[in-house]
Amino acid sequence: TMSDLQYLSGFGNYVSTEALPGALPKTNNPQKCPMGLYAEQLSGTAFTAPRHANKFSWLYRILPTAVQSKFTPYEHKTLKGSFEGMASPQQYRWQPIEIPSEPRVHIQALLSELAASDIA
Repeated sequence: TMSDLQYLSGFGNYVSTEALPGALPKTNNPQKCPMGLYAEQLSGTAFTAPRHANKFSWLYRILPTAVQSKFTPYEHKTLKGSFEGMASPQQYRWQPIEIPSEPRVHIQALLSELAASDIA
């Protein structure tokens, strides 16, 4: 019936939803989440924003984001295209850079980490 429906009203409110009753913890960032879930906080706010303007979401996941299997492309029957040279979505660990033995000025110390170019 119409009286059984629940609505989330307003903009800028804090909203919580759960797939199963009891899946949400009673506090933020609990040491142990219900149902064996992992707590992660996702922020979409620039680090220069004032604290009161920060927007974030608490996610409670079955596996942490850092745990993922190796990427394999999906072979679609109707979507075609040349994806040669496509950047890999795999997670990578960056090795620390070597500290130079001789002193350098700022411009001499700049390093290229990433580059983008035309893949055609």
